[in-house]
Amino acid sequence: MSGANALHEKLSVTPRACFKCFMACGCLAMIKEGRHQGLKIEGPEYETLYAFGGLCLIDRIEEIAHLNDICDRLVMDTITAGNLCAFTVEAARQGKIDHRIDYGDVDAIAKLLNMIATREGIGDLLAEGIRFAAKAWNMEDIAVHVKGLEPAGYDPRVLKGMGLGYAVSDRGACQLRSTFYKPELSGMIAPDAIQGKAELFLDFEDRLTLFDTMIFCRFFRDFYTWNELGQIVHLLTGLSGADQELRKQAATIADLIRHFNIREGLTREDDRLPESLYKQLEKTGHQITADEMAFMIEDYCRLRGWDKNGSPPSLEQ
Repeated sequence: MSGANALHEKLSVTPRACFKCFMACGCLAMIKEGRHQGLKIEGPEYETLYAFGGLCLIDRIEEIAHLNDICDRLVMDTITAGNLCAFTVEAARQGKIDHRIDYGDVDAIAKLLNMIATREGIGDLLAEGIRFAAKAWNMEDIAVHVKGLEPAGYDPRVLKGMGLGYAVSDRGACQLRSTFYKPELSGMIAPDAIQGKAELFLDFEDRLTLFDTMIFCRFFRDFYTWNELGQIVHLLTGLSGADQELRKQAATIADLIRHFNIREGLTREDDRLPESLYKQLEKTGHQITADEMAFMIEDYCRLRGWDKNGSPPSLEQ
């Protein structure tokens, strides 16, 4: 058991909030019994359950919490860590590496996390990231990442806007850059829609760009609309909080980031999903095609005012 019911059955859970926040989106959990009895952690969160549960096939919430604790102590992101461990399992199964590890093998996965942190053995290569390991092990055809960053637990074959978000995000397959799973899951736009998806995506991305400039929590996205943001910006800076002016500032930030990435070697070819995510899901039949992705990306670039190569206007303009 590794889902929400197991979390409350096997662990003692207490809500946790940042100072003066009324949402309390976090939780403090303590394992009630077993070999990790008494272990206290913050989490495990959804993405940790996905990475170590769904990808590594660990079906005990207590063990996922244990791996969560190891990652916290080693200052490792659980999404990347879980992806790297699952990728290593595949490499071992395919005979690409000589390393004893398999799906569901908690102790072997825990050991690998420590090897990555100390750069011991194959951990030295994995510490560079999945892109480097995939190239070294000749497994680039199955490595799941965008721009070197492994995706979160939102499948773009179901939530197609998340496919766009993964592809064009300046730092790779990040779910938090736009949090576009929110409008798709809440019914603001159909998850399998293609038309109009880039326009709504741009609205979320630009608004959350301004969130970042003021260090706002992503979970306040439904409370701080463009109007509320305008009032806050005006009160803080004295600058105009008009809707169009805010959108212009957000677009300028996006252009600056894109110019920086292009200077560092980014090309339009990097704005893409890995081939394995174009495969149809066997159980549900969900799929996203290369043509659908191309349409959304082209629409996104058009709305951004970027050229066919994904380049923004020059900074002098």
